[in-house]
Amino acid sequence: MSDSPLPLYHKVYLLLKQRLEAGGFATDRAMPGENALAAEYGVSRLTIRRSLDALAADGLIERRQGRGTFAAAPATFPGPQHGAGMDALMAHLARMGMHTQVRLLELETAPATPLVAARLELPPGAPVQRAVRVRSHEGQPFSHLTTFVPDDIGQRIRREDLDAKPLLAIFRDLGVRVARAEQSMSAVLAEPGIAELLDVPVGSALLSLHRVVRDASGRPVEWLHARYRPDRYEYRMNMQAHDMPGQPTWLPAASTTAETDASAT
Repeated sequence: MSDSPLPLYHKVYLLLKQRLEAGGFATDRAMPGENALAAEYGVSRLTIRRSLDALAADGLIERRQGRGTFAAAPATFPGPQHGAGMDALMAHLARMGMHTQVRLLELETAPATPLVAARLELPPGAPVQRAVRVRSHEGQPFSHLTTFVPDDIGQRIRREDLDAKPLLAIFRDLGVRVARAEQSMSAVLAEPGIAELLDVPVGSALLSLHRVVRDASGRPVEWLHARYRPDRYEYRMNMQAHDMPGQPTWLPAASTTAETDASAT
């Protein structure tokens, strides 16, 4: 764990809370035990127990006598917000594909968890393609990408394509007409596995992005969860002033970009 003024148990609590809220633990089977979590996060069993106590007090986990500890059922997700323009997004991805390298870590077809099913508007348990990749710039990792795609599209995506192209470019080649996307961004803490892949200390701050991509009919064709190193990735948004009823306000302009910072060390 990286140096921090926070008590160690609270830091682990934040990491576990983040993982729970992202659907990292299934609600229908027990979470790993205290010993397993202690080994994963590199802390003592007592620290894990204090972290779990705090999660239980927040209603995020349930302790069931004789059965173990379970993730509580997730809250209802908010509806989609106004999406980003696809032309700008495609142009950005084309530039990224030319100047960065991608490594495919995992590729599988698996049943959709409740979280994934909700994002892709599928029945829970429906088959989806799951791919995990790390993208680098000049040999330095800057993003960890997990994508979920409905199975009827995923069956047409080849491993070698995922090793070479952004998924949106693959959609274009397959004739999937991408029309819009909804995305949200927040700050998260690096979990052990992702910290190792991005070459940062556990608990370091990362930029987290969730994006639902829809085709021309409005059907979700991809759910992306990306985590970025903030020292190697920059998201820029151009704003325009608009006169709205009541008071002026700022709204996003057409050109919004995200890019790696090649000078970062």
